[in-house]
Amino acid sequence: MKNKSQPDVNSLSQTALLIGCYSRVSTDEQASVVEGSLDNQRHRMQSFLEIKNMQEPGWGHLVEHFIDDGYSAKDTNRPAYERMMKALKSGKINAIMVTELSRLSRNIPDFCDFHKMLENQGAKFFSIKEQFDSSTPAGKMMLYNMINLAQFEREQTSERVAINCHSRAQRGFLNGGPAILGYDKDPAKKATFLVNEKEAIQVRRIFELFIEQRTLSRTIDAITAEGIKPKARDNARNRLVKAGRWTTDSLSFVLKNRAYIAAREVNKANKKKDQYKLKAWQRYGVSPASWPAIVEEVTFNIATVILEENTSRERMRLDTSATRVFAASGLCLCEECGRKLVGQSAHGRKQVHRYYVHSSNANSRIKK
Repeated sequence: MKNKSQPDVNSLSQTALLIGCYSRVSTDEQASVVEGSLDNQRHRMQSFLEIKNMQEPGWGHLVEHFIDDGYSAKDTNRPAYERMMKALKSGKINAIMVTELSRLSRNIPDFCDFHKMLENQGAKFFSIKEQFDSSTPAGKMMLYNMINLAQFEREQTSERVAINCHSRAQRGFLNGGPAILGYDKDPAKKATFLVNEKEAIQVRRIFELFIEQRTLSRTIDAITAEGIKPKARDNARNRLVKAGRWTTDSLSFVLKNRAYIAAREVNKANKKKDQYKLKAWQRYGVSPASWPAIVEEVTFNIATVILEENTSRERMRLDTSATRVFAASGLCLCEECGRKLVGQSAHGRKQVHRYYVHSSNANSRIKK
């Protein structure tokens, strides 16, 4: 059965516009039923299209409604937006309609690319709220001014959020994120932690075993033998952690986490950057946390020293180790399956063993 919303292209007049309507809301806007909601955007564009067709019969037809639910306009990494641009390039649509410019883009370079594409395709663009003609110099100027204002609003909002998050962090509060092993989120005040006594004992034991074993791999064996598991998390990306198994990364995260000594690291991602080149709310710092410590600071510092020593030794080993060259890598072929063989090495008790294995590249088979 034919979808009534899809027009029969053969029955359309040659002058009829093939319109792609675009709607978008960001994650923050999803729960708000306001003027910018998806339903409202769809209704406004449908009404605009009906009015235009009443004024000019056969003016245009809706080909497809492209919807990005929960995406920011800071860039073009949006699935529906990308599908719409492909439809524009293929000629499936020759006009794009939005309720307002900010639904489409809040980034000047992205909008410039979008407008250039429209010009190359000879396509039209309609924004119901602003309603100006982009085919004239004055209209084009107004168009870019509106996008400039939209980008300014986005950047100003982003800066305001960053300043607020920085202020909260300086006061020792959380800015979201899951609970860590040893703590639970306070249900009455989710910006801080409550001590999970059972897990706190496990955290202290992890630090004790690491100081005793002195390597991550041996410590993983020791804590696994004692039945200590990572904190269960439904949305854990690492499949091993989700399965209750430790990795060197997950263990290192525990041992380096200053939250266990009641310290709140601010802007941790900027720790290694030149602080003088950063704005005040972007600089790294450490503030007293709003939750109690569960690990002694002396114990934490000892673990930190061991981690640094291990890192230093590993870096020295890599810098001084001999480069292993496999001259026949990629040239030798497996006699049975025809796939390329690549070199690998393994450490034995007394020496390094070098050998060749199948390439991990599935397309490495030589075609005969």
